Amino acid sequence: MKIWLIRRVNIFSFLASSLILFAGIGWVYSLLEFPNAVRVEEMALPAGILVALAGQLFFLAKELRDRDERRSRFYLESCVLGYEEAKDLLQDGNNSRRVWIAAARALVHAKELACQVTDKTHCRVLELYRLKYRGVFHTAIADRPASFYYGVHDEALSVDEAAAQSTVPEVIGGMSYSSFDRDLAESSIREIWEAAQWPEKYTDPLRDFSEEEQGSLLVLYPGLYEFLKHKAQWHSAGGKLYPRS
Repeated sequence: MKIWLIRRVNIFSFLASSLILFAGIGWVYSLLEFPNAVRVEEMALPAGILVALAGQLFFLAKELRDRDERRSRFYLESCVLGYEEAKDLLQDGNNSRRVWIAAARALVHAKELACQVTDKTHCRVLELYRLKYRGVFHTAIADRPASFYYGVHDEALSVDEAAAQSTVPEVIGGMSYSSFDRDLAESSIREIWEAAQWPEKYTDPLRDFSEEEQGSLLVLYPGLYEFLKHKAQWHSAGGKLYPRS
C-alpha cells in the first residue's frame, strides 16, 4: 500500500516532467528546422498544450501528496490514541482480566492503524511514540510473580493458592456464580508482551564517544573523561576489578 501511494505520485510527476521536456525539444526543433515565423507559431500551439497538461499533472501530483500526507497523519494520530488508551488502562498496575483484554484490543487496533502510516516523517514520529509506550508495557509485565497473572489481589500467594482463588464463587447482582475466571487471558498478555518488545530490525541510533570526542572532554568534563578511560582499562564483575586484555 505504501509503495503504491509513492509510485502513484511519482508517476504523475514523471509524466509532467516528460511532457515539458518533450514540448521543449519540439519547440527547439521547430526553431531550427522551420525558421519561418508561421511554422513556428504552428508548433507553439501543441507545445503550449503539452506545457499546460504538464502543469495539470504537477498540480494533481501535489494534490495527491497532500491528500496522502493528511491520510497518513490521521492514521498516526488514531494509532497513538490506541496506545494511549492501552497505557491508561494498565498504568495503575492492575491485574483485572477485563481491563487487560480491553487494553490488548486497543493495542491490536493501534497495530493495524500503524500499517496505514505512510509518510516517512510520520513513521519516524510513530517510532518515537512506540519507544515511549514500550516502557509502559514492559513495566506492566516485568517482575510480576506468577500469582499476579491469576488475577488475585494478594500476589504473595503461592501459584497453587492463586490458581484456586481465581475461580472462587462470587455473588454479582444478587446472583451466585459457581466459577468466576479471574486469571488474565493469555491472548491479552501476549499483545502487551509484544508491545513491550524491540523490533527485530531495530537500529539503535546511540553510539559511544569517539577518541576525538573523548579528548575534548578532558578540560570541561574531567570526571567523565576519567570514567571513560577507567572503564576502557578495567572490567567490573562480582564486586572485583579485572584488567581488560
